[in-house]
Amino acid sequence: MFDKRSNILKGFFQTEKTMPLALVLVSGILLVLAFPKISWSFLAWIAFGPLFIALDNKSPRERFKLGYLFGIIYSLGVFYWVTYSMRYYGGLGLLTSCAILLLLVFYLALYTGVFAWLWGAIPPQGLYALLWAPSIWVSLEYARAHLLTGFPWELLGHSQQNNLTVIQIAEFTGDYGISFLVILVNQCLYQLFLRGDPFRGWAKKWKEALIGISLMSLTISFGLAALKEQKDRDEKAPYIKAAVIQGNIDQSIKWNPAFQGKTIETYKQLTSGFLSESPDIVIWPETAVPFYFLNDSRFSPQLFQLTRESGGYLLFGSPAAETRGGVMHFFNRAYLLSPEGKVSHYDKVHLVPFGEYVPLKRFLPFVGKMVEAIGDFSPGKENKGLSHPKGKLGVLICFETIFSEISRAYKKEGSQLLVNLTNDAWFGKTSAPHQHLSILTFRAIENRLWIARAANTGISAFIDSTGQIVKSFPLFQSGGIYAKIPLRSEETFYCRYGDLLVLFCCLILLGGLALAESKHKRGKRP
Repeated sequence: MFDKRSNILKGFFQTEKTMPLALVLVSGILLVLAFPKISWSFLAWIAFGPLFIALDNKSPRERFKLGYLFGIIYSLGVFYWVTYSMRYYGGLGLLTSCAILLLLVFYLALYTGVFAWLWGAIPPQGLYALLWAPSIWVSLEYARAHLLTGFPWELLGHSQQNNLTVIQIAEFTGDYGISFLVILVNQCLYQLFLRGDPFRGWAKKWKEALIGISLMSLTISFGLAALKEQKDRDEKAPYIKAAVIQGNIDQSIKWNPAFQGKTIETYKQLTSGFLSESPDIVIWPETAVPFYFLNDSRFSPQLFQLTRESGGYLLFGSPAAETRGGVMHFFNRAYLLSPEGKVSHYDKVHLVPFGEYVPLKRFLPFVGKMVEAIGDFSPGKENKGLSHPKGKLGVLICFETIFSEISRAYKKEGSQLLVNLTNDAWFGKTSAPHQHLSILTFRAIENRLWIARAANTGISAFIDSTGQIVKSFPLFQSGGIYAKIPLRSEETFYCRYGDLLVLFCCLILLGGLALAESKHKRGKRP
């Protein structure tokens, strides 16, 4: 049942029963270490090898169990911060917070379980197997990004956020292309070195080796050229002068009316430190203004006065309340305020479950929102950019950064700069703020746009069109950053055509399933 490779491993892990479990554990830990904030991204390229060894020659049922266990380990390591957020900011008890984390983990593990189940449907050898494995993974990632409310947080490709040369292909494939490449390399290494006797059969494996080496060589060559080309284009583009302010307002007092004046004064003082640069726009974070702007007579006039005196625009987050059809609706809103007093706004379209509303509230009466000062938010109608004299701004409020289709819609509409307003105070000093920031690098590459990010407690940053974080401001400090940001207009392949790679993967998946079913039927014939 086990070949020479297995006999060696068996001597270390003692029994054939525990060996697959140990291999799955190793794979899960290696993959967790590849993500922020540890960010040992190189581990993702080998992390699946032990898992594939464990899955080989197993029944579909056994493969699903091992894949499900792998998903639990991987998801717990990446999303452990959910318990922290729910407990310390959601006001939930430890047991309830852990229960919510486990529900998320058990759900996400279904995808890796299905991946492992399907992985063995095609023999793990030959060219089709080389495409089969990454096609399964990408198809399932796409499903995860769209089923229920969608949760494309820390997809496999996001582990490579600091590998700038490799991730430049996202201009064509989106972040799914990086996931595809990582799994393909893992599968290639498995077929070449980990399956059977690695010292024999090379005459039959040269095609797999050639494909793996060729794809990586093309990816790296394109990446090196793209890094230089995008820098050159940035230098030739018109620019906007932008200042990002990080107020570092404690979440425990943020919604206390007694501290509203102090909050506004903090942001005004921090902004005044950049007025000597004559910024075209000053950017404050999500809900930086912790009251209903325009409905407030105490502090709202101060914001109009600030823009008049500075001569620049002010973009900030604030809750909004409107009565529609006799029913009060609340919105997580971004306001753009001009020096002349003109006001435009964008209402967040994709809301955060449990953060801004409670899904299936009738069935979860014991669960409250993390923003208790405001009723359940309603989603906005559309992703529409805000107009600035220098160019259109596509505003991403918090969670919207993880959905590539939102940024892509802004670019297609004509936005020349993406702005992320967020409040990551919910995450404390866990890995989550680093994970959230890392995903933005892919939005920049996919659309070849710069991104200005204002976060209440950090990490605020400027990200250029290659996905490089050119300036950042650390967690839990007050201050700001300033930059001249190029405004880019050209459409990328990904912006124009979207997730064509996913369509290719789905076709490979369907073809493989048909092939497996055909072999299964032939095997049943007498």
